[in-house]
Amino acid sequence: MTTNLIEFILGLRDSPLGGAGALIIAFVVGSLIFVPRPPLCLAGGLLLGFAAVPIAAVSATTGAVLGFLMSRHLLRSHFAPAIARRPAWRAAIEATNHEGWRLIVLLRLASPIPGTVANYLFGLTRIGLWPYTAATFLGQLPQIFVFVYMGAVGRSALEDLSGSAVSVALLTLGLGLTVFAVALVVRRARSLLAKYPTA
Repeated sequence: MTTNLIEFILGLRDSPLGGAGALIIAFVVGSLIFVPRPPLCLAGGLLLGFAAVPIAAVSATTGAVLGFLMSRHLLRSHFAPAIARRPAWRAAIEATNHEGWRLIVLLRLASPIPGTVANYLFGLTRIGLWPYTAATFLGQLPQIFVFVYMGAVGRSALEDLSGSAVSVALLTLGLGLTVFAVALVVRRARSLLAKYPTA
């Protein structure tokens, strides 16, 4: 499904407006039905370059807020049995209730829990809508920027082969720094979650 969606978006290369519209829909709906965000960001970078960053950031946040509201107001009883079977999910809810927006930012940067699951889990916490929205927007930005950047570098390399060596060097450096940062964030997020045992 994800592959077909990416192919459809990239097929709109000759229609930037249509491509932007498809990206918006893909990010919003993808936040609700387990479509991974990084491939969409790569496709956005290939299609629109860095113009895809604000589109991805606002659309992904919108989808995350919709999932949060659905969970809080419509689907709470539906998720209760699944949460009861998963200690890590219970720990995430408990930790968010204590740590608030700070934990949401960390989990948006790099999370052991899939982003779509997190959207629904956060709806079951006590955090307010606006702190959740702001923390989600800020926490998603670095990952969105990195993957859009990768797509934009690929687009630039295809359009200007003479600059491909510099592009590859910058991409490699960026990826190395990203892996290091993600490792630090994951370690911090896991240490926070471990403080709230649920067994």
